[in-house]
Amino acid sequence: MASMGFSWMEGRMRDLVWCKVAGNSVRGGERKVSESSGDVYQEIFAGVSSRSDVAHAIARAVRQLREAMEKEDNCAVTAAHVRNLKEIDPAALALAYAMAEKTCTYWPTPGQIRELAGWSDETRGRAALQWVFAYLAKHGVEGRAHGGGVRFGEDETGRRVLLEAEPVIPAPQIPAEIEAILAALGNGSAKQGLRYVSQHPVAKGWDTFHGDAASRTAERIEAQWIRCCLHILRTKERGF
Repeated sequence: MASMGFSWMEGRMRDLVWCKVAGNSVRGGERKVSESSGDVYQEIFAGVSSRSDVAHAIARAVRQLREAMEKEDNCAVTAAHVRNLKEIDPAALALAYAMAEKTCTYWPTPGQIRELAGWSDETRGRAALQWVFAYLAKHGVEGRAHGGGVRFGEDETGRRVLLEAEPVIPAPQIPAEIEAILAALGNGSAKQGLRYVSQHPVAKGWDTFHGDAASRTAERIEAQWIRCCLHILRTKERGF
């Protein structure tokens, strides 16, 4: 979901992080990951700002991790990590690869790196829903242009003059993955899916509801969104 950027995954590395990884040989699956042990991965992902930058950084992190785990380079493995992880926040990826180097007995799949980054499919789905809320707030279900307003004031003679004109911002293209979720939600129509999400209190306004109605409506729409999202993501992963 390239249009979303990395803004929803924030947080700083702390001096000490505890993580649990299934299948570790360490007692209870727990190991300490110090901030200094992740310095190499922080350097790899430092300054990453574009989608191509993050792809190159993931490739470097994979090579670093394979060297640390005494694995030979494998182009297919590197490509799989780039393909499946490039939408994740760079800081989260730096921490995830550092954790993997410290905790993984066997080579981690992209899915394991995703989990270590705190980026499960459900988290990914909720981030996509926030993107849709922002889209609806600016462009509505019909995808109308945003802006185009004008601001007037008075000059030194008291005459009304144009001070500023807002640029017209067309609605962005909905990312393919989100469009697929919306279509699943709307029985084959992405626009119908947008109409359904637009009934959520975040989009419609909490003050238009009474009592528990807002919470019930929000829970229903979010649950349906996550179900459709997981179906789309898992179907995509199977290659169907």
